[in-house]
Amino acid sequence: MSERRAVPPWLQEKISASLPGAERRRFTHVGFMEKTLNAITKFMDDQLFSEQIAKERGLLQTLDPRAKLLSVFLLILTTALFHHAFPLILMNLWVLWLAKSSGVPLSLFTKRVWIVVPLFTGIVVLPSLFNVVRPGTPVWTVFRLEHPVTLRYLTIPADVAVTREGLAAAALLVLRAGASVSLAVLLTITTRWNTLLKALEVLCIPAIFIAVLDMSYRYIFLLLHTSNDMFLARKSRLTGRLRPKEARRFVASVMGNLWGKTTALGTEVHGAMLARGYTGTPKSVSHFVMKGSDKVWLALVCVVALSLLGVDRVIL
Repeated sequence: MSERRAVPPWLQEKISASLPGAERRRFTHVGFMEKTLNAITKFMDDQLFSEQIAKERGLLQTLDPRAKLLSVFLLILTTALFHHAFPLILMNLWVLWLAKSSGVPLSLFTKRVWIVVPLFTGIVVLPSLFNVVRPGTPVWTVFRLEHPVTLRYLTIPADVAVTREGLAAAALLVLRAGASVSLAVLLTITTRWNTLLKALEVLCIPAIFIAVLDMSYRYIFLLLHTSNDMFLARKSRLTGRLRPKEARRFVASVMGNLWGKTTALGTEVHGAMLARGYTGTPKSVSHFVMKGSDKVWLALVCVVALSLLGVDRVIL
């Protein structure tokens, strides 16, 4: 009986469930459809997460949007007036403290600011590091030539090196750009978009620009959802990889269809707005009230700005 009930040998064999050729091909190619779908999904997730942060009860979320907008505008203007790195470092540290006090994850905040800013700003300031563009005290010699080379508008010295003055100027520009971008990102993360647009009226921005920004923000998500559905529908009907010619043809057809849908939707939305009494001036149900805490915040920002300017002038 025990031999009859024993498991057959063929059933005990370990059979790999992988497809043929899986051992030879571990990494699958990620096509443009997958990249597009992932990028669209990531963008919408980031915006949804930002809206959730704006609804929390943090330090900046409790302030009047007009007070936040004026304070950020004043701080960015103050940042542009600094001539030394030390007050810029203090400004960046203070912005990080504001982000932490407002419930913004520092990993998300630094990822949005300090990955993008050094990359793009560094590309701009890279030529100014060398004595070819900015003469100064050499810190590191990159390479040597037999003799100086004179071009039409440029003279390349025999020793091409990174200068101390170039490093200082590059650091100053990166810190200034980082502080400005940090303030702008902090404002957009801790403020809902519709209230931020209404707060722009305090800067005397024309209503037509505010309306265009509002409509663009509202319907960009609908456009992304439509694009996502079109790419997903195409991907679900594929059994293999697209050839480059077919991929370009599909992208061109998507662009044409999106253009047609956008034009038709814009016409329908404009007609619906006119039918509901739109006269060219956007209306909002939000009503702002400047509280005592908002005035205290504005006074604190003025003190911080003047103090940092004083520190910068003392160093000078």
